[in-house]
Amino acid sequence: MEGAKEKKKKWLNKASLNMLRIVEPYIAWGYPNLNSVNEFIYKHGYSKINKKRIALTDNALIARSLGKYGIICMEDLIHKLSTGKRFKEANNFL
Repeated sequence: MEGAKEKKKKWLNKASLNMLRIVEPYIAWGYPNLNSVNEFIYKHGYSKINKKRIALTDNALIARSLGKYGIICMEDLIHKLSTGKRFKEANNFL
């Protein structure tokens, strides 16, 4: 346990704390819950298809790209991102 504390001390110094205080209003840390993932994806959800950034406004787009993984709509995508099952595929789609 002491080794973990030693590692923490190496990067969490006065300068690091001051930088964190500056950016604190703009960042969040911790584990997201289903509601926060839902809100974020509906507001800021985009996918890159054929090298074009496309807003996630249509479930057909999701089904076409992720249907083979059982992800056919926005709610499926959000669930996979929240639970971790098929997270890699869902995250790579975004």
